[in-house]
Amino acid sequence: MIDAHLNPSTLNVSRWLLAAISSLSPFGISIMVPLVPMLSISLDRSVSDLQYVFSIYVIGLAVSQPLFGLITDRIGRRLVLLGGFAVFVGASILLIFADTLGAMIFLRFMQAVGVGVGTVVARGLIRDHLPPDEALKAFALLTAAMGFTPVIAPVVGGYLASLLGMASVFVVLALLGAGLLLLCVKSIPHDEPVGQDEGQTASLKGYLSLLRSMRFWGHAGAFGFLQGMVFTLLATGSVLFHEQFGLSMQGFSLVWASSAMVYVSGSFLLSHLSSLGIPRWQHRAVLGMLLVSLSAPGLIAWQGLTLAAVLVPLFSSMLLSGILTPATMFGAVNAVPRWSGSAAGLSSSVGMSMAGFFSWLGATLYETEPALIMVCFGGAGIGFVLCWWLAHRRG
Repeated sequence: MIDAHLNPSTLNVSRWLLAAISSLSPFGISIMVPLVPMLSISLDRSVSDLQYVFSIYVIGLAVSQPLFGLITDRIGRRLVLLGGFAVFVGASILLIFADTLGAMIFLRFMQAVGVGVGTVVARGLIRDHLPPDEALKAFALLTAAMGFTPVIAPVVGGYLASLLGMASVFVVLALLGAGLLLLCVKSIPHDEPVGQDEGQTASLKGYLSLLRSMRFWGHAGAFGFLQGMVFTLLATGSVLFHEQFGLSMQGFSLVWASSAMVYVSGSFLLSHLSSLGIPRWQHRAVLGMLLVSLSAPGLIAWQGLTLAAVLVPLFSSMLLSGILTPATMFGAVNAVPRWSGSAAGLSSSVGMSMAGFFSWLGATLYETEPALIMVCFGGAGIGFVLCWWLAHRRG
């Protein structure tokens, strides 16, 4: 196992590296957003056909992360991390030369499968080697980094594609993956798999104990519903703000970038809140999320679908999500400590699945009645509160 008594400077470097390998996954999907028009021309396909390039990436993450979690617990985190990032680099290089939609879909799936291990390993290592207060701060850094990534990645992708061509985006992804791979080879110590000293039957029983843990499912569900709140508005946000409030694409980008920075601010605020005592600030934040969730449809009923009725719940929830997401992540991997890697992978998959579901549900409800999107948003928030209660109820 990694030495838990690392000196502070080494520990700080490790946290930033773990934040980087966690952020490569959302960076890989967000950097592709500006490329849709160019891909449509290059591959001679409709914009709707190109949605598969994005959805297959999400599917790859959702499918691979639970498997990686179990494998890292069985054979160790370092080896699986290096192998996964090597797959990501290889797929990114091949994407430079992809000239058909089928090839791009397959290679994007392989990209996601390879990079998905980063989030799993980062969360597992934090749980393995940091005490609870320090682990929460490390999870806050991961949350902040992953929240900031969707803000900067589309800008990077747009500039690269316009200045150097579409292939340059995949070159940058390959270089980023290779750079992080080399840093991981140098910085991530060899570890001891948790299952090496027990038989297959004992390992299976241990994994089943995770699947039976209501504490795990409560935290994983809470994490998933927080993702659902975000993606309810993200999926149809540009259409909502343009059709209902007359905002341009640039205007929506400014709104969403501002909300993302509020989310990042909440994550950094967590470091100061931890000094108040974990139960105290967590319960207040959860109560705040309940009020936001109830106010979202309440404001619509009171004053109709106005800009304020959307922005107030949006910014309030993003601040609280930035505070609470690290707590749900830590709670999931800490539910059955011996199987923290499996818990990290499975909870990540729950988050991705819930994000996809609420993206679809929000878009469907918006087509029926635009105001219903805020009902969906509030429902996801109430789902979070119920899952939090499930995870923390006594007995």
